[in-house]
Formats: sequence, C-alpha cells, structure tokens
Amino acid sequence: MSSRSYGGETSAARDDRRRRQILDAGLEIFGSVGFRAATVRGVCRDAKVADRYFYDQFPTLEDLLLAVYAECVETMMSAVVTELSALPPDADPATLARHGLDAFFRVTENPLLARVVWLEVLGVSRRVDQLYLETLNRFGDLLASQIRVDPSVTDHDDERRVLMTSAVGGIRQVGTAWLIEGYATDRAVLVSASTRILVAIADSLR
Repeated sequence: MSSRSYGGETSAARDDRRRRQILDAGLEIFGSVGFRAATVRGVCRDAKVADRYFYDQFPTLEDLLLAVYAECVETMMSAVVTELSALPPDADPATLARHGLDAFFRVTENPLLARVVWLEVLGVSRRVDQLYLETLNRFGDLLASQIRVDPSVTDHDDERRVLMTSAVGGIRQVGTAWLIEGYATDRAVLVSASTRILVAIADSLR
C-alpha cells in the first residue's frame, strides 16, 4: 500500500479516517433505524464515503455490525473496569457492584449504543449469536470478579456459571426495559436493585 501523502494525509491515515466515519455511521444507523433496515448505500451516504471504500474495510453489512457491536462492548467494559480500578482494594462486594453497575448503566444512557448491544444483534446470524454469547460470558466473568467469586473453587462450577449468566441476563433485561421506556426510571434505582441481585448471588456462592 502506498504511503504517499495527499493534502497532508497519508493513505493509511485516510483509511483509518474512512473506517472511523463508517463505524460512526453504522452506530448511528443501527442504533436508530436498526440493522435490518440499514443498507450499505445508506451507511456510505451518512459516512460521506464512496461505496467502494466501505468494501475496503468491511466485506458485508453484517461485518460492520460486528465491529460496531465490539466497539460498544469495549466502551461498556472499559467504563466498568476504570470505575472499579479507582476503588480501594478492600472494597466490599456491594460497593464494587454498585460502582460497576453505575458505570455500566451510565454508558448505556446512550440510546444508540444501548439499542445495538441489546436489540440489534439478536437473531442476525450464527456468528453474531456466537459473539453475543461470548460477550455475555465476558460480562459474567467481570461480574464474578466484582462480587469476588473465587474462580479457583470448582465445586458447583456449572451452577455458578448458570447463576452468573442469570445475573447478566437480568441486568441486560433491566437495561432493555429502561431503553424501551425512554429512560424514565432514575438510574440510581436500576443500580440499587441490580446491586441487591449481585450481592445475593455472591452470598449464595460463599
């Protein structure tokens, strides 16, 4: 690939910029009209790039959905990890859960992101389903670390996995309802109720 500069911008920088524009347009469209109503032409129009540049970056619209979803998930995970890292090392499970959940729900107050992660990736294809399942497991592991579930304890391992999946699913459903209702419920209420669920699960696993 040529590294020649045009207008002070290298070809690599142009590729990165166009990719960013396409990802931003994908989030806007998937999070508003939805993935199933989206088209490559529409994404390119919003991104202000020619169709051929889309295919330089993403083989299909589904590949763009996967990339947008992955970015949204990383935004959520990073917010939680950053919040937790600021807490003292001896913070109790309730404090960890409360702060982590507040960071999580704060990020999902962006309705575009929330719609992508909670609605638009469901039932698209097997590979999207697989990424969704992997993401649920990642959040389950993160929740387990929040409430200090010892991963070295293998007794009732399957039960623990199901409990964490139930916790993630419950929090996801709470967030989905919050999105659909237009964020009418105060975020503090969601955090408080979800914290009680996580603490109860933590107590049951000790």
